[in-house]
This record gives sequence, C-alpha cells and structure tokens, in this order.
Amino acid sequence: MTTRALVVMKRTALSRLKQSPDAGSRRMLELMAEADESVAGIRAAHMEHVASVDRVRETLRRLEVDFKETHDLPKRPIKDVDLVIAVGGDGTALAVSHAVRDGAALLAVNSAPSFSVGHLTGATAETFEERLLEFMKGKLRPLTVQRLNVRIGRRALPEPVLNDVLFCADNPALMTRYKLTWPDGEELQRSSGVWVSTPAGSTGALASAGGPILPLTARQFAFYVREPYSPPGETLRVRSAVLVKEDVLHIECRIHGASVFIDGSHRVHEVPFGETVSFTLDDRPLYLVRPPHLG
Repeated sequence: MTTRALVVMKRTALSRLKQSPDAGSRRMLELMAEADESVAGIRAAHMEHVASVDRVRETLRRLEVDFKETHDLPKRPIKDVDLVIAVGGDGTALAVSHAVRDGAALLAVNSAPSFSVGHLTGATAETFEERLLEFMKGKLRPLTVQRLNVRIGRRALPEPVLNDVLFCADNPALMTRYKLTWPDGEELQRSSGVWVSTPAGSTGALASAGGPILPLTARQFAFYVREPYSPPGETLRVRSAVLVKEDVLHIECRIHGASVFIDGSHRVHEVPFGETVSFTLDDRPLYLVRPPHLG
C-alpha cells in the first residue's frame, strides 16, 4: 500500500524564544543561560524533540513513504494525503486536527515524552516505525473520535473541535450570564463560564472542573458549568449533562463581551449579546491512529 503523508513539525519553545524580539523572551533566554530552575527543561525538551524529528524523518525515508513536511500549522483543510503525522505534543495534535478532513488519518508522535503527557498521541520516536507499519499494513485501524460542530448564530465556525470549547466573559473577573438550553430543559444561569467537551477532551479541563470523563470513542459530548452562582433562596437546576449524537446544546449570551475559546487559547470567536452558540457532534469525526491499549 502506498501511503501519502504530510508531516507537521512542532516549533519548540526554545525556537520561538530565539525568534521573538520581545523583552520577555530575552529575559527567559537570560534565565536559561543562568540555569534558573523556572526555565529548566526548555533546552532539554528542545533537544529531545529535534532527535525525534530526525528519527521520524529517517524512518519515513527508509520505508519509502511519499511525504512532505512543514513547520507551519495548516491554515486550510489538508487534501490529497492518507496520513497526517503531527510531531510534537497534544497542542500540536489539536492544532493540526482542525485541518484534517476527507477521511485522512492523524498519527500524533509525542516528540518529547519526558516533558509531555501526550494523551492524544499514538507513538513516540521509538515506537513510530512500528505504528506506521501497522497502519500501512491495515493491522492498526484508526479510532473514530468525535468532534464538535459549533455555530454562532447562523455562522458555522470553520474548525471542527477535537477537545473542548469554553464559553465565558472576555474579562475573567466578570460573571458570565446566559440561557442554557439542552434536551431536558432550559435555565438562566450565572457562572464563570461553561465547558463543552468531546470525549477526547473530557479528561482535561472538563474533568479538572468536576465534569464527567467519557470513553474516547463514545458518540457523546458533555458540558459543565464552572463556578455557578445562585442568589439566596435559589438553586441551580443543572450543572452538567452528557448529550448524544442527535442532541443540541444552546447557550444564548446575556452579557456584552463574551467569546468561545476553541481547543485552548489560540482560536477565539466573539459572541455578541443576544446571540446563541449551538453545539452538536460534527458529521466529520477524526480518524486517530492510536493503539487501543493506550486507553
């Protein structure tokens, strides 16, 4: 089987620091030169990543895989490949996943496992060749992992969400007001925001806040209300729920200055007062190359 692949390499923290002209970056480089413990590990993580990149590249060439590589995160849907290989950590896997479409599979390689959890990754540099051969020979079938479709009013956001979405006020000190509507009812609420998560993201922020952990391949998604406020004499009726494939969650914004944050802090979309954010499972799941025994 001929495999066409795109390899997306992470830019490490050290690489970004060296390319940044701001004073904060210069100060971090000074601290690194002084071996300050607050930045210990940045150089070691960089060197581990570089070694992993070299090993991945050597493996692909030796196995005669038809591949292209880039250090730039894709800004448009990736086309004409069978496999996307993200070399980095969970952040790299998340960022790359937004561009994976048309049935292509994603294999994320944890390039610095000494410093990265790699919940979404399916290999390290040491196991990459084994995983790649299993995939190419059809012995390792990708897991079907659900993603979220998010709409603000009539506008569908371009990126399918692999992990989670946070709806909240732009100012973290402000209370977020909204009307929450889910299959079992609706409620006006005040809180510090609402997490909405896929199964893949449920072990992260959702679980840390107290929400449910969903099986990775479940056809479900969940929400959890952060730090809810109920006036004296009132009780919040719902704080968390698990929704299934056909369900829709609506959050109507009742505050000026709110946004949704997609899979972290880098993708942000404004939500005007009175507009409704809608969440459903996307009809384009991600095909994640990851051995089931990794959990």
